[in-house]
Amino acid sequence: MITKFALEFILHAKDSSPKSIKNALAEFGSDLIVSECQKPTESCNYKVEMVTEDPTLVFDLCSQLGRIRSVKVHESGKL
Repeated sequence: MITKFALEFILHAKDSSPKSIKNALAEFGSDLIVSECQKPTESCNYKVEMVTEDPTLVFDLCSQLGRIRSVKVHESGKL
């Protein structure tokens, strides 16, 4: 059985856009949502939500794009 994980985290990435982040992560999971955070004191922050089988791959890729903060990982079920 394959376990799936629901991820939620903030990505601080200066030279990225929601579209480029979504394109980079699309092959690693499903239900992918990338949205800009609306905090006036912090620019270039993106909220990322997705379901994946391997959170480590997602976090490794995102660490190349910027700094990861406020991570939430929930086991969402088994296939």
